[in-house]
Amino acid sequence: MMEVKKENILGYLTESWSEERKLTGLVIALMFHTVVGYPLVSVIGSSVAIQLTNNLVLFAVLLLGLYALTQNNITRIVLGGIILIAISVRLARLVFGAHWLPGWGILLSLVATIAFVSIALRYAYKEGPVTSQRIQAAVAAYLLIVLAFALGYMLISFFIPGAFGFAEKAPNIDDPRFEYILHYFSISTITTLGYGDIVPVHPFARTLATVEALVGQLFPAILLARLVSLSVVDREGTHK
Repeated sequence: MMEVKKENILGYLTESWSEERKLTGLVIALMFHTVVGYPLVSVIGSSVAIQLTNNLVLFAVLLLGLYALTQNNITRIVLGGIILIAISVRLARLVFGAHWLPGWGILLSLVATIAFVSIALRYAYKEGPVTSQRIQAAVAAYLLIVLAFALGYMLISFFIPGAFGFAEKAPNIDDPRFEYILHYFSISTITTLGYGDIVPVHPFARTLATVEALVGQLFPAILLARLVSLSVVDREGTHK
């Protein structure tokens, strides 16, 4: 009996540690993509090698999200297929240069990111004690929401050129710097900083920016309040 219990405890600790490590890796990758990626692309330039690296970084972020937030094999296969197609389309654009390929790459990346947001929120809201893994899942969900809105802005810009106004001349949509610029705009919008260097001009762009600003106000309050309430309930249950 003691050996069985020890094996069960050891298995639980190993699984928990592995899960926490994957979530930590996902948060670090998202932070790198958000904070470090744009300055590097802006300074180094937008050569094919840089665009390839940019796509591989995005692929790594989505792949980490796939293995950190999903346990069901069917879900992993479906999302993995979407990620693989999205990255293949992005790489094919670099090789063939077809104008219509970026739209499909952006759309598929957006679908995968939205799916990850849903999975991360379900993980953060699941029953049980408030652990570091659930807090990391909440942080990952927030950063994934930023990425999802950035991809949404990219999609609008692809179908509606000139949907955003820029204080300085913006690079072409095929340039990876354009994606990071809209990622920066997404962060500014969700945190309601509003520097004014990028302005949504088209009604669709303004509507999406309004939705993101509302999400930026409601998400921390609702999610954090939920996690705090669960933590209080756990403490009260422990003291009884």
